[in-house]
Amino acid sequence: MKFYNSLSKTQEEFRELKPRNVSIYVCGITPYDTTHLGHAFTYIFFDALIRYLEFKKYKVSYTQNVTDINDRDNDILKRAKEQNIPWQDLSQFWTKRFLDDMKTLNWRKPDNYLYASKEIEKIVIIIKKLLGNKIAYKVKGNVYLDISKDNSYGELSKLSREEMLKIAKDYDEDIENPNKKNPLDITLWRSSSLSQPAHIPSFQSPFGKGRPGWHIECSAMAISSLGERIDIHGGGKDLIFPHHEAEIIQSQNATGKKPFSKFFLHTGIISYEGKKMSKSLGNLVLVADLLKKYSANSIRFFLLSHKYRNNWEFKFSDLDKSNIMFLDIEKALNKNLGSDRSMHDYLKEFEEIMDLDLDTVNALDLIHEISERINSGQENSVEVQSTLKAILETLGFRL
Repeated sequence: MKFYNSLSKTQEEFRELKPRNVSIYVCGITPYDTTHLGHAFTYIFFDALIRYLEFKKYKVSYTQNVTDINDRDNDILKRAKEQNIPWQDLSQFWTKRFLDDMKTLNWRKPDNYLYASKEIEKIVIIIKKLLGNKIAYKVKGNVYLDISKDNSYGELSKLSREEMLKIAKDYDEDIENPNKKNPLDITLWRSSSLSQPAHIPSFQSPFGKGRPGWHIECSAMAISSLGERIDIHGGGKDLIFPHHEAEIIQSQNATGKKPFSKFFLHTGIISYEGKKMSKSLGNLVLVADLLKKYSANSIRFFLLSHKYRNNWEFKFSDLDKSNIMFLDIEKALNKNLGSDRSMHDYLKEFEEIMDLDLDTVNALDLIHEISERINSGQENSVEVQSTLKAILETLGFRL
């Protein structure tokens, strides 16, 4: 198998850390609103990846997080205050909605599904290691990581300092914080002020009351659940900087082991009506709404019909085409066939396609080709029908 590694910017042959065992960490949701197609694209792709690795006889350990708290006055806290409810209740409500939507799409819940708010002890351990290794510093109850002490910072994103500052500002990183040595230094722990509003959570730590940084949460949860080095780290392209860049420098300096992750796989950005699909712009296509008209299998087929690392534009007409194609596939699956021998090894062809950077686009083309051959009478073999079903199940379709 070859994967496109965002770290090296090349396709590399996959080699796991431990024979036949693969560890995967994928950054999860911030639960303050409902599941949109951008979420589904990322998590359905990684679901298909994990199923394919299992098809290849690997044992997969998979962790995903829920960012229910972090150092910023984020959308969960703002929304909870607006609705006058505890932030925990808001987080639990939208996490359940997300899990319900994804379960309908036949997404399997990760082995480790971790909430940042419940992992404070593990986060504190990592921060203490960074302080002990002299790459982090304390100021007025806050803890920051000094990026100047590791010249590898920026190897993932390949951004200039000016580009980093612009993106960090867009992410509401506290680049104008006078306590930092460098505007881009990473916030590991944010101190709670005495006048802090009641709706903002805080936790006890050796550094004082406060809450952890967004980036250090994922470092801690990945390391505690999967080990100090992992095989694959995933998420959307929009997390490359600052989030994944920060995770690398934090994790490697806490453990002393490189690389933190052998492979970084990033999914593309979905646009709608000419703009990136996002909650802030309000141009969301919601999974729950799509499920009112389209089957879960049609939506999964539509998502996997896009190359995972490409950006793309959502169009209802394209989803309609996927729906029609899957109806043809279902027809092929339900057709009464004989015992003719096939001249094609479709399973081997499927494996060759998927081994080249998880090419679900051509894999779905193969699926449609097989179904057309069955429906037209070119294939009259129960064996081919069984192979078609096996390929579909490997990609996570519920049959």
